Amino acid sequence: MIDDVVFLLALIRVDGLGPQRIQRLYHALGSARAIWDAQAHELTHLGISWSIIANIQQQRAQHDPWQAYQQMTDRGIQVLAWYDERFPAQLKHIALPPPILFVRGQLAALRQPAIALVGTRHPSPYGIDVTRRLAGDISARGICVISGLAMGVDTVAHQTALQHSGGSIAVLPSGVDLVYPERNRQLASLLLSHTHGALVSEFYPGTKATPALFPARNRLISGLAHGVVVCEAGEQSGALITAKAALEQGREVMAVPGSIFVPQSAGCLALLRQGATPVRHVDDICESIGYQTTPYRTDVVIDPLLQLLHSPRHIDELCRITQRTTADILGDLMMRELRGEISDLGNGYYMRHNTTSSPNTNW
Repeated sequence: MIDDVVFLLALIRVDGLGPQRIQRLYHALGSARAIWDAQAHELTHLGISWSIIANIQQQRAQHDPWQAYQQMTDRGIQVLAWYDERFPAQLKHIALPPPILFVRGQLAALRQPAIALVGTRHPSPYGIDVTRRLAGDISARGICVISGLAMGVDTVAHQTALQHSGGSIAVLPSGVDLVYPERNRQLASLLLSHTHGALVSEFYPGTKATPALFPARNRLISGLAHGVVVCEAGEQSGALITAKAALEQGREVMAVPGSIFVPQSAGCLALLRQGATPVRHVDDICESIGYQTTPYRTDVVIDPLLQLLHSPRHIDELCRITQRTTADILGDLMMRELRGEISDLGNGYYMRHNTTSSPNTNW
């Protein structure tokens, strides 16, 4: 089978010979080696244009497939063909799966049930909190967190999964040897050092990230996952492209409700209007993808302010998140302090007591 992977690796470098044509030729000729060795008249008979045939011939003349494969493996890059038993099962069943998946890190991450957490590059404090809680709880359930290594929600999702010793996969809009964005090189290194962490791409190593490649990256994020959760997203967020791809692939699309006054919530609210599953906690996610979970308690009322105070918060931040006035929040905090629910930490910071937890124990 290695022989076939070697020549498949060479074929994906041919300009104009995309996944659809490669799969059609593969089924017609039986192997990647047969495609590579095919005569021009055989390829024209199968509907391949002369310009693409010329590109194949040029590739043959300029590159040694075995040498290229050896260089790849020497650099720690694993090459999975779509017919490989190690190729992620859920990805095999999307329309036109990538012929090859490039992986750095642990293949074990690709065998876990997985949820994609995606969202804006500029999350609000609420969006950061939501992402942390969901990523932590997802990891605690043994579910892998998938995201795109972008700044913002993606970064928080990956970091939190690692902090909870959960699996995490970063899907790149570049080759797996070129971390994008560069500011997340350290995070990428942490992923690679983790027992269930991996960098994944369908783009040939050495490929630089460009805007044209992001939709394909987003399609791969949703294709690898059993469901997609949009934690926070504006109206033009790339996370909505991932949600659209998820719908086309038959994946569950979920969104976290947010404030109507915050622009970062506009995309999530739009998804909810279109029928996305609202996410309050990890059990909503597990139920949506059919993952075994314990029932979530519905006989209690969730206290939004106590949810925010799981970590120290300044009163200005509380006002911004809740859209309430300072006087209103101060009065509420004073009553809660008298009831023993929260503590005044000084300098305008408050936090709920360690002995008092929100009724939603899954968050």
